[in-house]
Amino acid sequence: MLKSNLNINNRLSLIGQVADFPKRYTSPSGIGHCRFSLEHRSEQMEAGLPRQAWCKMAIQVSGELIAITQSITVGRQLLVVGFITSHKTANGLSQLVLHAEQIEFID
Repeated sequence: MLKSNLNINNRLSLIGQVADFPKRYTSPSGIGHCRFSLEHRSEQMEAGLPRQAWCKMAIQVSGELIAITQSITVGRQLLVVGFITSHKTANGLSQLVLHAEQIEFID
């Protein structure tokens, strides 16, 4: 059995534009949260051919990083690094969410 290193087995970095207005709220335990979508578009090489890559991913920011979300606006280019997990939407569907551990402004 392989030893699991939680710090490297679930890592994702994504660059994209903020696609919707950040929604801020505080949990019952008093922790601040912010949620928004990041839209990524790029051209990638696959099997020697160019391929258009596109995705729109939900981003969750919690705790200490919440202060940086005051500068996040629609259209801003960001690099978000963190881990992904599945959340259930209001209609019961599963959605992958990137939980931010690092945010950098690109523009």
